[in-house]
Amino acid sequence: MLEDGVSNIRVLPPGLVNQIAAGEVVERPASVVKELCENALDARARTISIDIEEGGLSLVRVVDDGAGMDHDDALLALERHATSKLRDAEGLATIATMGFRGEAVPAIASVSRLRLDTSPGDDGAGTRVVVEGGALIEDSPVGRPRGTTVEVRDLFFNTPARRKFMRAAATEAGHVSEAVTRLALARADVGFTLRSGSRVLLSSRAGEPLAERAAQALGRDAVRHFVAVDGARGEIRVHGLVTSPDHSQATSRALYLFVNGRYFRDRSAAHAVLRAYAGVLPHGRHPGGVLFVELPLAHVDVNVHPQKLEVRFAEARAVQDAIHHAVAAALRTAPWLGRSGGAPGGRGDALAAFTGPGGVTAAPSLAAEEVASVLSWARAIHPPGESGALLPFPPAPPEAGEPLAFGAGPGGEAARPLGYFGSLRYLGQHARTYLLCEAPGGALVIVDQHASHERLLFHRLREAQRLRQLPVQPFLVPQVVTLPGPLARTLEAHVEELAALGLELEPFGGDAFAVKGAPALLGGLEFPGLLGDLAQQLEQLERGSAVDEALHDLAATMACHAAVRANQELTAQEARALLDGLDAIDFKARCPHGRPVVFELPLAELEKRVGRR
Repeated sequence: MLEDGVSNIRVLPPGLVNQIAAGEVVERPASVVKELCENALDARARTISIDIEEGGLSLVRVVDDGAGMDHDDALLALERHATSKLRDAEGLATIATMGFRGEAVPAIASVSRLRLDTSPGDDGAGTRVVVEGGALIEDSPVGRPRGTTVEVRDLFFNTPARRKFMRAAATEAGHVSEAVTRLALARADVGFTLRSGSRVLLSSRAGEPLAERAAQALGRDAVRHFVAVDGARGEIRVHGLVTSPDHSQATSRALYLFVNGRYFRDRSAAHAVLRAYAGVLPHGRHPGGVLFVELPLAHVDVNVHPQKLEVRFAEARAVQDAIHHAVAAALRTAPWLGRSGGAPGGRGDALAAFTGPGGVTAAPSLAAEEVASVLSWARAIHPPGESGALLPFPPAPPEAGEPLAFGAGPGGEAARPLGYFGSLRYLGQHARTYLLCEAPGGALVIVDQHASHERLLFHRLREAQRLRQLPVQPFLVPQVVTLPGPLARTLEAHVEELAALGLELEPFGGDAFAVKGAPALLGGLEFPGLLGDLAQQLEQLERGSAVDEALHDLAATMACHAAVRANQELTAQEARALLDGLDAIDFKARCPHGRPVVFELPLAELEKRVGRR
């Protein structure tokens, strides 16, 4: 288009082009640190030292012992789209380096005062290049050992509009620390040091174990909860560490994902990890971890984000499935209720002890009000000064009916004592809700009867479904249940999904349904409440939700409705059968909704509370 005979379309000057590129690549000081460290890694550095001042706004200095550059390459590194990491278009499909665009250094130089010192050999001969706002100021020889030092001062000095959007120095330093943490997790073979002024923010040795670096990222408290992950599906391998359900977060920020050594953000991949914790994490909580996904380079496109934080997978669902199954398998086989031994009077058999690369941890301790409740019960039946063990509550009278079949699994065989729960001595029932037991080491163990039975039933229901051996108990006379109109429509649209869980329904006219059969594993279901809850869950399911995830939630609801309730009397035989049955299942320490099944009060703590110590 012409205006007064003059073209409105112009080629932008190089300096402005670089500033525009900087707007995409250089978001904040952390972006500068990330790009310069990635260049150092691609130069095969084994130690990288980073110094920042004022959160990186006044200074970012990155020193490495990598390959370095000769004079000509040092000058070319400051030209846009100049790179040693990409030769042709075919290379875009198999990018193995951290950087490849050739935009970062000139973009950084265009909005700062940059000095680059570099040397490719061991003769001490190097090159110094100084650039201010994209303009070359100095090109001279310098003496230095092999490697490269890049100093970036006064970031955004010539773009004040960008500078004013920067946060406080402490906040920017936090972003820098996070950027270096991600790189350190990805490359345990490289030593990293990050200093802010005189303060060391991060220090890691080359070659140290992943668990050590993960502890710096996730916190020292997480070490005791690490679970090793290593699994493969086809050409996709997933390995690393995740935290046990006893160490969860309010957000997903503690989950670090890497693909072929590159940190990436992906909601679907993160959700695949969260799905593996279904039933053992309370709603709204998230696991931590460091997971590495390895797959052929041609199966992932890393050229989809200016800062290389997002990727595109050729088969995204296959990657999500590989992540989910690897994490789920690790959690399933982890010894949540391990044994740690102990002398009499000590902790004894530690409840929910978790063994991983970082060692063993105990389950959560009782809250103060829970301790008080247990102690009030103990004093009521065992006053101070009296001798003798705590006696079990008397069995229920004959009119209470047949004992509940806790011990019968999908195959009809009674579960055998196989571990922690089988070793407990049953003492009695408290508030007709909690089973009180004594561990071999003397600890007092409290088991939530509803949560534990719910986990037991849920496990058997899902296992029977997985093995396609889900027996259905047909009803001689169908039970008719009526629901509110909207819920009835929802339930009607999902009859097949419920049939897969052994619940046989048939529309019975209007808003009514005839329940013709239910899973034989679940006795005592109250169908009006159950169908209402199931319909509400189905109503909230998003289109495209994973079928397995949806079935998990529905099965958990069914198990909840069939489980023994709080305030329900149990005989000693029923309590024993429930305890013995728990040893034969996975994730026994939590109900399928994520609530703890069991707590342990060490004998030493109990004696301290009652004044014996």
